[in-house]
Amino acid sequence: MGLDILIAVNDIPNQKLTETVTSVEVQERMDQNTTYKLNFMVDVCNGDIGLTLESNTDIGSILSIMANVNDSLVCLVKGPVTQHNVNLRHGGSGSSLHIEGEDTGHNMDHSSNFQASSAVTDADIASRIISSNDSMIADVEPTPSATHEEDTHAHIQRGTDLNELRTLARRNGYHFWITYSLEGLATGHFKPRSLTGEPVATLIINHEDNNIDSLQVNADPRVPTQTIGRQLGFNNHETFGDTTSLTDNLLGASSLRTITQSTQSTFFAPTVDDAGALTARSEAALRDAQWFINASCHTSLFRLCNIVRFHTVVRVDGAGSRHDGKYYITAVKHTIDAVSYNMDIEMARNAWGNEATGAPIPPTF
Repeated sequence: MGLDILIAVNDIPNQKLTETVTSVEVQERMDQNTTYKLNFMVDVCNGDIGLTLESNTDIGSILSIMANVNDSLVCLVKGPVTQHNVNLRHGGSGSSLHIEGEDTGHNMDHSSNFQASSAVTDADIASRIISSNDSMIADVEPTPSATHEEDTHAHIQRGTDLNELRTLARRNGYHFWITYSLEGLATGHFKPRSLTGEPVATLIINHEDNNIDSLQVNADPRVPTQTIGRQLGFNNHETFGDTTSLTDNLLGASSLRTITQSTQSTFFAPTVDDAGALTARSEAALRDAQWFINASCHTSLFRLCNIVRFHTVVRVDGAGSRHDGKYYITAVKHTIDAVSYNMDIEMARNAWGNEATGAPIPPTF
């Protein structure tokens, strides 16, 4: 494995692709399909250029990219090839093949489906859609407040499976993403961000054992901390709704409301049938808005002694009392070549200060 990776075609390891790939880029980003880019050397053989290479990477071929991390393989992405770009030079020397692809969520976005469902929750619908796609394992958290009763109105799907999952996730404050085992088995996750548990890595700056050289942090507190919602029942024409605020876990010592010393409200009245659905939608909107701090940094497998994946939690150390603490990973670009394995990391948090110390941060806004 020249780049310390393994490439498989239709879940079968392919030595030719593994030996000729010159660089790999895998981009993980929340609420988007994971994408990959591969560059290969191209040979001239019997007057044809890279025939075997091109046939193994035909449009639609299912490739898996696995990286060797601490003597164990980790599947970064699996999915179809979507684009080809060939750079040919006279005589063959210096020719190359560039391909791009996406995870198998791409195959869930090909055609629109019409499906009516009643007496179900959003989680039930998500489980059905995930399980019906390529034997995918469903990892779904319940949505008890998001129901579709027969006496009010059924749920109607008119779009693609991928679009439906993303829509259902967004209105519950959830996310949908796919991970893969080494055997190629896919798991579709439909759930909110998990903020509990130990961080998978510590990003260190301003210490002798630092593994990042810079940290960019941006905070924008101009987001609501509560919603005010009122709606009219379809059947009984009675008004329902109230103010909604969050009690989610914080990745820090000081919440947005504590920092601003005020309550920032927004009116929110989606078309729903009952107070439970209105509360669920309101919490989803707040859950998305609460991530008012965004940060980014760069590191490598050599410096971190591990890799970081999206939808995990890391800890920052050495950035001061305001910026130390836990962050949620929202995006990672993995770039692998013959020299190094680099990672460009994007992350977010919903509070300031290190939750481990519990020291509150004085308000500044």
